[in-house]
Amino acid sequence: LYFEDWRHDLWGKRFVRDHLRYSDEIQCAAARVVAAVRARARRRHPKDNPEGEFDSFHIRRGDFQYKATRLEADEIYTNVKDEIMDNTTVFVATDHAGRPFFKPLANHYDLVFLNDFKKELEGVNTNLYGMIDQLVASRGRVFFGCMHSTFSGFIFRVRGYHSQKEKTEGWERGVLYKSFYYTGEKEKDSYQHYLPVHGAVYSREFPTSWMNIDKGIDELLPESKEKPLMAPW
Repeated sequence: LYFEDWRHDLWGKRFVRDHLRYSDEIQCAAARVVAAVRARARRRHPKDNPEGEFDSFHIRRGDFQYKATRLEADEIYTNVKDEIMDNTTVFVATDHAGRPFFKPLANHYDLVFLNDFKKELEGVNTNLYGMIDQLVASRGRVFFGCMHSTFSGFIFRVRGYHSQKEKTEGWERGVLYKSFYYTGEKEKDSYQHYLPVHGAVYSREFPTSWMNIDKGIDELLPESKEKPLMAPW
């Protein structure tokens, strides 16, 4: 989709960010879980981690068709250990139900899962858990996602939105310095540099989705304050 006027293009991206979003019920449930994870991380290291920062994964297993991404947990640890320090609290969003699979990671990290927060999720429809998983994972200090996963892709995009608001390192270039893929060295640093949209790659996100999309808002204002503010097309 190409817009002749760049202002229309950015308006469309803002519309997606601000209106095609998860419902307040999902957002609020995720916020409660994030607060609980941060409280846990803070209790474990009150002096070294007063803000309660935690790291996060999306580990895709299930029926995923890309066999090369189905790494064993010890392989995942090898790929992430340089970015996530041992003894860190790590939230894991996953479709894999068996905890024994994660033992090699649990040997190094304080792993927590959505099901560990029953109190915060009381009364929430379990059909919403996947979306809550995404939002919680998006708030990790460091995040590792799964290559080819659109579920991970959305988490990266939400992290991109946060980067612009919070002006994290590299925000002005659209890069996400603390966001990685755990599935291999080749793709690990994909979000460490700006990459324009190219080819038929639907499973990952690109910086154009979040970078500078609030630019030009004043230019869309009506000439007269008495006129209603309309969409730019």
